[in-house]
Amino acid sequence: MKHMTKCFLTILLCGIAFSMIAGTRCGAAQNDTDPNAVVVKKEHGLLDWTQNYIEAIGVGVVPSGTSGAQGKALARRGAIVDLQRNLLEFLSGVQVDGRTTMNDFMAEDRVRTEVHGMIRNIELLEGEWDGESYTMSGRVKLPQLLVVVAPSIEAKVPKRAAAPAASAPKTSGRFTGLVIDARHLSIVPSLSFRIVDEGGSEAYSLSFADPKFYQQSGLATYYNNLEYAKGEIRVATNPIVTKAVRIGNGGDIVIPNSAASRMRGSSYDFRKECKVIIVCK
Repeated sequence: MKHMTKCFLTILLCGIAFSMIAGTRCGAAQNDTDPNAVVVKKEHGLLDWTQNYIEAIGVGVVPSGTSGAQGKALARRGAIVDLQRNLLEFLSGVQVDGRTTMNDFMAEDRVRTEVHGMIRNIELLEGEWDGESYTMSGRVKLPQLLVVVAPSIEAKVPKRAAAPAASAPKTSGRFTGLVIDARHLSIVPSLSFRIVDEGGSEAYSLSFADPKFYQQSGLATYYNNLEYAKGEIRVATNPIVTKAVRIGNGGDIVIPNSAASRMRGSSYDFRKECKVIIVCK
């Protein structure tokens, strides 16, 4: 009898422990972000510069004089409208480059029209109905915003001239990406930026990237953990790892001449595929 009681208690305790672990994991999956990610949180949502999305919530209540299925449907519609409004407010403040935000670009009719079209077709994630109000979450991907503003950025920047072959011999090795440690600088993540050497010569920017790659994942990924970044699949298996020298004019990220030379001399031009990671606070 004692043996049976002991077995029962053991099974019970194991079950409780399993439930606690499962609950913890579930909670982490729903509420926590990657500890290595660079995330900006606000009242109604967050901007994840690592996973490249803006996520927000909207809430709608049952209008007076309605109930049942009709009340629920109207509350859901109200939640989506509120979600769209919150996403638009959030993305208006997204940094496009070192000097401008999306709000600056929204003055252009083309940009404003395309952004509003994007907001009308946001990715809806999940909804929750409590009988009185409906809560809806949704998401906008950052590369979509870059695609919208890219023509305006490119129109303001002179076309990059091809470097003479003799100035950038492909003899520095085969590198698979670039990791910049900028944790000691006040880097502000942005959709577009320039990486330059100490003399101000451009080593990477929107003009180096193949559109199909920055449309998929942006010009770079941001992390706050250098060791994690060095092993990230985006830049594996032999990235150039360097420390940023300073922030230059207009928010340019200045890297050592030696690192810029290795970028230019790599037998594999990883810049076309946007294989760049910036590590910041």
